[in-house]
Amino acid sequence: MVSSIFLISSAVSLAAAAPHLGHGFSKAFPVSNSATCSGITYINRGLVAYGTVAADARDKFGDTLGGFGSAAAPDVSSFTWTKNGTVKGTLFATPDRGWNTEGSIDYQARVHKFELSFNPTFDSIANATENLALNYQDTTLLFKGDQPTTGLDADYTIPASNDFPVLPAGKTSGNGTVPTLDQEGLVLLRDGSYWISDEYGPYIYHFTREGQMTVAIRPPQSLVPYTDGELAFTSGNPPVGSGLDEADDPDSGRATNHGFEGLAISTDERFLTAQLQEAAVQDGGTHATRQNNTRQLTYDVTIRDHPRLVSEYIVQQPGIFDPQEKKNPRATSISDIHYLSPHQFFTMTRDSGEYINFGSNTPSTYRHIDIVSHRDATNILDQEGPAAISIAPDGYLLPNLVVEDYCPFIDFNNATDLARFNLHNGGLPYATELNEKWESIAIIPVPYGAKGHGEKEFYIVSISDNDFITQDGYYDFGRKRYADASGEEVSTQVLVWQAHLPNYVPRV
Repeated sequence: MVSSIFLISSAVSLAAAAPHLGHGFSKAFPVSNSATCSGITYINRGLVAYGTVAADARDKFGDTLGGFGSAAAPDVSSFTWTKNGTVKGTLFATPDRGWNTEGSIDYQARVHKFELSFNPTFDSIANATENLALNYQDTTLLFKGDQPTTGLDADYTIPASNDFPVLPAGKTSGNGTVPTLDQEGLVLLRDGSYWISDEYGPYIYHFTREGQMTVAIRPPQSLVPYTDGELAFTSGNPPVGSGLDEADDPDSGRATNHGFEGLAISTDERFLTAQLQEAAVQDGGTHATRQNNTRQLTYDVTIRDHPRLVSEYIVQQPGIFDPQEKKNPRATSISDIHYLSPHQFFTMTRDSGEYINFGSNTPSTYRHIDIVSHRDATNILDQEGPAAISIAPDGYLLPNLVVEDYCPFIDFNNATDLARFNLHNGGLPYATELNEKWESIAIIPVPYGAKGHGEKEFYIVSISDNDFITQDGYYDFGRKRYADASGEEVSTQVLVWQAHLPNYVPRV
């Protein structure tokens, strides 16, 4: 297996598979492209819905809804089809740590509840009319005991106690030192509770449906950040107005701001899988051209308060050529994962640092929902121990290790799909430009009766993270107002594709 970044062109063209006929339909469904991964062929039928949420929308606590595209999870059992052609149901989504483009703030972690409704189409949208609505319904705040969580930078710790490990913490003006969360992955369980993955730790937390923390999973020592032998959970994003300098990357463990970006659970809710956004520091994680060897960890959570790590695999992210940089190829990052089968996952992979969020006209080179398979990969779990290990010193993979198979699939930047919804990749006008950050994957079965219904046909939903960028923003439960320095109003965007997923069984 090659140890350097493998280069994927933005012009990849995948062979179309034979069309799949749905029950009760006389004509074939469209095929945009297909991908075969470890012998399983997946079919992308293309973009079927698009909608937005206003940049200045607010939740019931008076705070800007903002970047709730960090993670999303549907209540699959709630989705139905109505006779007017609308598919609707309940979707939960979580923002990360609040408005943070100019520093971190005291923003209590939360989970939002929405009604998602859309009228899927394989045709073009007339007059650029949106055919999807995401209507806000409710918000659950997250606590540990009587302590509210915060989004402030994790410059402090809370000592281990009562079966909780040492926790990343921030110091607030009103509540003292409290757990800090930068939420990036969300799993909704059948009992209404949540697993949430975090960048600061990188940890995984369980919360009740009422928002109470019950479990905190600390990963192996290889992924916990240390500087000069001390825990260093800081993200390098000091509080707004503090005057503090940004912190450097740790000596080992997850790189700054590159924690557990993806989280997924098996159909039976027994196995919980998390993945680092980019390589650990000791694996090249501080070098944009060498940080592609990320780690994917799976826990047996059958006994929720006694999780057991059962596997650790390496996913080698694709590399891209960035014309703005002198050194290439650049590693892409993962933004989410989703369980497909015991050996396969969706992985959302993308470039970053351009587009409207940064006042740039540069188009994206690579934004995909791809497929990875660890069926033939090396499980490195037995190499873990009391000290951090490296599987790719300075970014070069050890020759005895086999990484997961990587199979490109759905391309966000597909010009044909985007044009059907009056969207484009990069450049003016900003109003119809695709947002930079796409960080969530939710899968919903195509309901019986809906256009496109058929065996193993599913909708794949993704929501953008707009970084809370607005000129009419609020936080601290509506008491503090801000205007983002970008001068922009960045709406939240929602995309829906339809796909044939032959080996996927949804949780109901």
